[in-house]
Formats: sequence, C-alpha cells, structure tokens
Amino acid sequence: MVKLGLGESYDKTLINKKIRAYIDVGKPASSLPVTLTIICASIMYAELNGMDGIGFVLNNWTDVIYASITAFLLHSASQSLNMAEDAHIDRQTEHKQNRPIPSGVITEEEARSLAWIFMFVGIARAFTITPEYGLFAIVLAFMGVFYNLDPIRAKKKLWVNLIWQAVSRGLLLYPAAFAVWGDATNPVAWGMGVVAFLLVLSLQNSADLPDTDMDEEYDIITPAVYYGAIPLIQIMAGISLLMFIVLGIFIYLNIVPNFWLVYLLSVPIVLSLIKLYRNPQETSDISGQSAVWYAYYGSLASLYILPATQLILF
Repeated sequence: MVKLGLGESYDKTLINKKIRAYIDVGKPASSLPVTLTIICASIMYAELNGMDGIGFVLNNWTDVIYASITAFLLHSASQSLNMAEDAHIDRQTEHKQNRPIPSGVITEEEARSLAWIFMFVGIARAFTITPEYGLFAIVLAFMGVFYNLDPIRAKKKLWVNLIWQAVSRGLLLYPAAFAVWGDATNPVAWGMGVVAFLLVLSLQNSADLPDTDMDEEYDIITPAVYYGAIPLIQIMAGISLLMFIVLGIFIYLNIVPNFWLVYLLSVPIVLSLIKLYRNPQETSDISGQSAVWYAYYGSLASLYILPATQLILF
C-alpha cells in the first residue's frame, strides 16, 4: 500500500521520507481546496462581469496559477506553524503519531522554517499580482501566525479560536480571491464570504472533537472541550441551518445571484453531522483527522465550485 494521507506511516511512501514530510507538514489535503478558490472565483468574476468564465481563465492562466500557488503557500504556512507549535501535544495523541514531527521524520524547527518561507514567499508573490491581493495576504498571514503564537494564540481561547479560523478560512477568502482581479469590494464576494464563514464556524468543530482530551489537558478551550460532543453537534447543526437561511436572505436581497446549487451541500453536511453524532471522536486511518474532515473541506471548496459551475452552465 502507498501512503495517501497524514494518518499513514512514512514506511509506505514512494519518495524520500523527508521530502514527503516537507509536503505533508503544510497539509496539502486542506491546502489544495483553498487553491481551488482562486480558479473558481476567477470564473465567477468573469461571468458576473459579462465575460466567458472558462475563456477568461484560459486567457489569464499565468495569473490564475500564480495566485493559486500564493493561496496554497499562505495556507500551508499556517498549517506548518500549527504542526510545529502543537508537536508536543501531537506526540501524545494516538491518532497523530504518523504526522511528520511525531514520527521523527522532521523537527519542529524544520516545520517552523518552512512556515516562514511559505509565508514570506506567498506575501511577496501576492503583491506582484495586485496590491489588494498583497494586503489580503498580509492579513491572512497575520491570522495564521497569531492563531498559533503568543501574545494572542487565538487557538487557546473559547470561540475566539473558532471565529478566528472562520474569518481567515471563510469570510476573507472570497474577497481575497476577487482581489486578484482588483475587485475585492464586490458584494457577491463578501456575501458568499459570510456564507463560507458560517460553514467554517460549523464544520471546523469536527477537527476538535477527536482531540478534546489532549486539548483540555493543555488548557486549549475549544467549543468541543467546553460544551461536550453532543451539545456541540447540535450547535453545529444550528449554525449550518443558519448558513442556508442567510444564503436565502442574500439571494432575496439580490446581494448574491440565485446560487441554488449551493443548497446541494445540505446532503454532505447532514450526513457529516449524523456521522459525528453516532461517533464524535472517530478518526480516519488515512487523514489521521476526524472522519468527516474531507467532507468539510470538500464542502468548503464546493462553495466556490458550485456557484462557478452554475454561472457557466445556467
């Protein structure tokens, strides 16, 4: 068998272990969906401005690729820093033993070095695309750093930790993607950013449910630690429902087009919540994360894929 995800042993990798660990430390399974936001948002930008979305992306493919790589680097930087700063906890967490640092393939300092390299290269590259995109890159980098580091270390503070991630991974990504084309104030981008904010605010909790014991031991007060599994899953369901209600309100007010395809996300979200309700701490052998982690990031990516697809086809 070949190593597919973070949850599997480096003995299965087909390439040099250290090279694979350098790739894994940025959590590519979650960074790649973030990269898709640029491609899909570029299609949306063109279609909303009366252009052919696919043609626009093909004609501007170099900018799309550079902006996508930048988004990948910024997200990888945050994930790498998180792995470095939480390595002492991961070493004591059973389902995280095959991660790059607990497995002994790389050190905390190597992960930190990669994080700073990814971050500064990403910020510098963003400014060469547009100044607006560069400013968003600085804000996203700031949030990635101080989610993990003092004096803020938002990770440890109840609800601040979750809202912090919902802002950086949800609210700001849509306008950041539109900023690539100098259109960061587009109301569609901010309206869909609010919808993405609520999605992250709900499903990001799935990552914390398997980690409640270790988080509590190290005084990291996540909603999973504070409320317990079943009450939190009920809160997640309420936030998910609110997300669809807000989308409906935005459509009614003509803030965003009638992105009816987005309502298809109710299926994976409901199935994920049911799976969590039945076994809140279940983890995937492939990802080493919550069993619904891939569904979460797939849903987040689909908030870009589905509207872009609808604008092209309908």
